[in-house]
Amino acid sequence: MLNVFKTAFYNNSNIGLYGFATDSYCILAENIKPEIVEKIKSTLDVPVFQLTIFNSSLIGVFCNGNENILLVPNLIKAHEIKMLEKLNIKHEIIDTKYTALGNNLLIKEDVCLVNPNMEKEAITQLEKLNFKVELGKIADMSTVGSCAILTKNGCLLHPDSTQDDIKQIEKLFKVQADIGTVNMGNPYVKSGIIINSKGYILGDQTTGPETMRLDFALKTLEK
Repeated sequence: MLNVFKTAFYNNSNIGLYGFATDSYCILAENIKPEIVEKIKSTLDVPVFQLTIFNSSLIGVFCNGNENILLVPNLIKAHEIKMLEKLNIKHEIIDTKYTALGNNLLIKEDVCLVNPNMEKEAITQLEKLNFKVELGKIADMSTVGSCAILTKNGCLLHPDSTQDDIKQIEKLFKVQADIGTVNMGNPYVKSGIIINSKGYILGDQTTGPETMRLDFALKTLEK
């Protein structure tokens, strides 16, 4: 079973808005209490870096990627790029008006489900980064990244996802998928979790039954 830590940032249980994690590092917003940062570091078992994107704390909204590359929007500031370079985090600036990359992309390794409205140029840029790109929706919503939590083992989807949505995700990412919520019924499941293969951080309003559903969908109990 993975390490688990329930918490809130800024008295807000939607912690997924403020962080992004891989098996190599975790990026968090600034001004999160040091004791919480230390607990996240031990739970995910990776270094934790705190910074801004577009002078904003919404790291999980703006960032996406995989173990090899961090995708950031063209809104990113010069001093933030310098910080990523200093941290030796390989990154790519995606030129798109759909700047909430965390909400508009769903990524597992080299496979990427993309908001079908995203510009052709941005899609080409993703393909040049060796992503296998497919356009699609989840629960009839274009913001596919906000509607799912995806790991190497499974996927938790927005509760309005259809059987066709589930089949699409399972075929594309080669994982089993199920539906669920976080934080007492929030259907935008990405907003309530920061996860890697070693552990996950949950919004502190997430209930026991929601956690059990998440564990089942993401296969965390098998680890």
